[in-house]
Formats: sequence, structure tokens, C-alpha cells
Amino acid sequence: MSNEAILETIKAELDAADIATLKSIWQDLQEAKQKVRIAPEVAQKRTLQFMGENHPFDPNRQLSIKERAANKLRLKNQNRAWLLQKFKTLRAAWFMVIDGKITASGKTLSDYPTPEQLLEVCLRTGKFPLLFINEKVTAIEESASAWHTTIEPEDFYPTVPVKFRSNEVETTVIGDLDTGAISTFVDYDLLAQQNVIELSVQEDAESSLHLNQSYAYLPRRVEIEITLASGEIRSQTATIACVVDWQDSPFVKINPHRTALIGREVFFKFKPCLLLDFEKRQTEIWTSAMISRARTKTVKKKGTQRRRG
Repeated sequence: MSNEAILETIKAELDAADIATLKSIWQDLQEAKQKVRIAPEVAQKRTLQFMGENHPFDPNRQLSIKERAANKLRLKNQNRAWLLQKFKTLRAAWFMVIDGKITASGKTLSDYPTPEQLLEVCLRTGKFPLLFINEKVTAIEESASAWHTTIEPEDFYPTVPVKFRSNEVETTVIGDLDTGAISTFVDYDLLAQQNVIELSVQEDAESSLHLNQSYAYLPRRVEIEITLASGEIRSQTATIACVVDWQDSPFVKINPHRTALIGREVFFKFKPCLLLDFEKRQTEIWTSAMISRARTKTVKKKGTQRRRG
């Protein structure tokens, strides 16, 4: 049947229809037009919702970091499209989810909630908050370099001594310096054995991927301290990734003796000048003022030598 014939048939049927039938057909046509006007991407945004629930807060509920990270990974996989959309919209490094809604967020990990802050949320809401970290923050562009020996022949990794402190307890670590990493990654067991950190019942855990290997970690805000070549001590608070089962993690593939990987975020806070001496395989931490004074002395010394000559 041609289109013309179909239209004639419809017209004949409508001519024979009563008022109630015509009104019903008109209403159906209007509803159909409204549905057609909704763009597919708009409809998708309306239906995109967080899937999963917050567990009720139970102070006696004991879960290991691995169990917490496994739960988080399951939720991340279920809500990957929703998470990507929210991280892009908020431009956030992390955010907190309660009852499917984002209740708090931060542009960097420097204001990631402390265990005390999380406990306050638990007591106020009666639920465990879900915290998600933008995977771009923990991305690592790692490459072999210098100082600590690596698995590669005649290769070393640059190192820097840092001190981690929490609740008046501290420990010093010789960490590998990696400007290809934003965050700092540390052996969880090392810090736990030194009582710098301990697992709290209200804390959330995360999982991520590095060198095609997954790992679990606990985000924790600690005080980081460095010592300048002049002896001056500087300290800042930062959120680090405390990695579980460090010796089986991807962080020791290149350097089996590594206990920490120090990222560039720490030094953006301190704003030092790092002098890497490849001959002596040493790292010195200076300030711009110290370098200016050293340059001035060098210029004066060269001027004196020219006059003597």
C-alpha cells in the first residue's frame, strides 16, 4: 500500500470516529511528540544514578583493608560511568557519597577527610560514607632513573629522605623520588609497625592499578618533614597512599628494596630546589635563596681569580 493510500484510509477512519475517540487520539499524539523531543543524551543523564548503599555504622564491624578495597572496587565497576561523569563535572580529586548523593568533595587530596572527620559523619548519619578518589590523581608515569639500584644493570633511582609523622609518632624513610607521580605511596606495614598509622573502623579503603597490577591502599593525611642542606627543617600535611602488602605490590617491580615512592605533590608544597648529583648519586634539598647565594659566591670567586691572573 502506498503512502497516499494509507493516508486516505486513516482519514476515512477519522471521519467515522466520534468526539471522544478523536480526543484520545489527539492526546496520544501529543504525548508521542513530547517523548520524541527528549534527546537521547538527556534521557541518559536522567537515568544515570549511583547504584549501591552505605552500610549502617557499626563500631564493632571489623574489615581488613583488602576487604574494604574489594567492596570499593565492586562499587567502582558498577558505577564507572556515573563516577566519570561526576569527577568531570566537579573537577574533583575525591568526593563522598551518602544515599547516592555527593555530600562533600575536594579539588586535591590535601583536604581528604581524616578518620576523626569520618567518625563524625558516621555518628551524624548512622552510615559509613563512601569515598571515591579520581584515578588520575594516583596515575604514575614511572621510568627508571638513578640512586637506588633497580633491576636494570648500571641503573639507580633518585632518593630523598623524608619523615612521616602522626600523633607525635614519626619514622624516617629513604624514598624513591618520582616526578612522574602526583601522589606519594608508602609501605602500609612499615608505617603501622612504627605506630605512625593504624586502621580505624570508620575508614574507607581504595584500590587502583599500576604497571597492570592492582593494589589496595589506605588514603591517610600525615605530616611530612624534609631537611634542607642548611639544616633547616620544613613540614607540611599531605594525604599519602598507604599501600597494603607492599612487597607483593607493583611498586617494588623496578626497585625491590623500595619502601616509598615520593611524588611531586609533596615538593609543590615545600617549593624547594632539588640538586641531583649524578656523579656522587646524592640528592640535596636547597632553597632558591641558597642557590642565589652560592651563585654570587661563585661569581665573586671567578672575578678574584681573573684579577689575580
